[in-house]
Amino acid sequence: MTKKQAHTIEIFSASCPLCKHIIYDIQIGKCQGCNQVIYDVNNMTDDIKKKMRDYGITSVPTTIIDGNIKVVGIPDFPWICGDELYQKLKREYPLCKNHNH
Repeated sequence: MTKKQAHTIEIFSASCPLCKHIIYDIQIGKCQGCNQVIYDVNNMTDDIKKKMRDYGITSVPTTIIDGNIKVVGIPDFPWICGDELYQKLKREYPLCKNHNH
């Protein structure tokens, strides 16, 4: 049996109902090995500002996975952790970093 890859899931949130919805969906659907980190933009720090700039985040909720997948808003798919989901996300939601800053 192969071990599932653990993922880092960063959620940028304003604690609004939509943000809470995606946080809850991911919390339920992620596997135990995945690490979910929530950044509250209402309590902005230099670290959060830098991450938002680096990831090109202009709205919340935005979910970043492993620094290379970016899902803006509420996904229209069920969040069930697994290789199939992450392959789909890599294809359909790649994070395109803007290096012009």
